[in-house]
Amino acid sequence: MAAGVGLFFIDFIARPFAKIFEKMPMLMFLILVVFYGIIAYILFKSAWNKQEIEQEGRPY
Repeated sequence: MAAGVGLFFIDFIARPFAKIFEKMPMLMFLILVVFYGIIAYILFKSAWNKQEIEQEGRPY
């Protein structure tokens, strides 16, 4: 459910820019790749930190 809502909001935010970048589709693709890359970096960083905390046995 949350992933569907997230994709809807990304589509809702990106759609106005679609008309601007119709003549430059590669630029829109690069912007989306960077945007999704930032999200992936944050998610992997968060997952990695959680694993480190569990391995160290911290109580929090």
